[in-house]
Amino acid sequence: MNNIGILGCGWIGIPLSKLLIKKGYSIKGTATSIEKTQSLIKLGIKSYCYYLNNKDSLNSNFFKSIDVLVITIPFVKKNKKLNNLEQLINKLVKIIENESIQHVIYLSSISVYDSLNGVIDESIKCKPKSYSGIQTLKIEKLILKGNFISTIIRLGGLIGGNRHPIHFLSGNFYYNGEELINLIHQDDVLAIILKIIENKNNEDFVFNAVAPFHPSKKDYYSMISSKMKIAPPKYIKTKNIKKIINSKKVQEKYNFTFKRKDLLP
Repeated sequence: MNNIGILGCGWIGIPLSKLLIKKGYSIKGTATSIEKTQSLIKLGIKSYCYYLNNKDSLNSNFFKSIDVLVITIPFVKKNKKLNNLEQLINKLVKIIENESIQHVIYLSSISVYDSLNGVIDESIKCKPKSYSGIQTLKIEKLILKGNFISTIIRLGGLIGGNRHPIHFLSGNFYYNGEELINLIHQDDVLAIILKIIENKNNEDFVFNAVAPFHPSKKDYYSMISSKMKIAPPKYIKTKNIKKIINSKKVQEKYNFTFKRKDLLP
């Protein structure tokens, strides 16, 4: 189980590759251009070009001799709809089965819970209404049907490095100040994936991955704005939705402790 493939070497995939290489794993990775693959090679990653809509990509040598495949590609993006998404995922699942890849880790999203209220754990039946929620849940189900072990990680909003919602919220009108935050730091995402790989699951799992820190968005973003010395968002009161994504399952399964609970940039 030492050969890891990372489908999508971007904001999560590159630091994950670096971490796994340090741990002694052999890493294959994909990028969307020759220039990007060259930069991956310099990091010690055996790299391949991969385009979601390219039929040749699904027959790539990237998929050969992999024990664990980590899928980080955000198949569902805002303002970008793929009419053939289900067909593409089905083809991907078939390739994984044909190559006898033993374990697939798919980085999903808490968008599958949409606007549910209260404390939400993995036992809640998802009934998303948004396009992103519907399509993400569909991808999860297609992967879980595959003839391999699957681990689905439903990630909260991602922060870390230069990535933080405050950069596009600062000074703008924001309608959800009373809602609670459900974020996760990049460092904890990497640590959870490493735990899953090291523990070699022999059955399917679905995990929420959100830091156990849920102040209101108004309080949190005001605090971050003050620390960064930038303008806070301007809030407009709307429906009082109090959603908390519960991640106790992954904590208990792997004896995992979130290291970045303060969620500072």
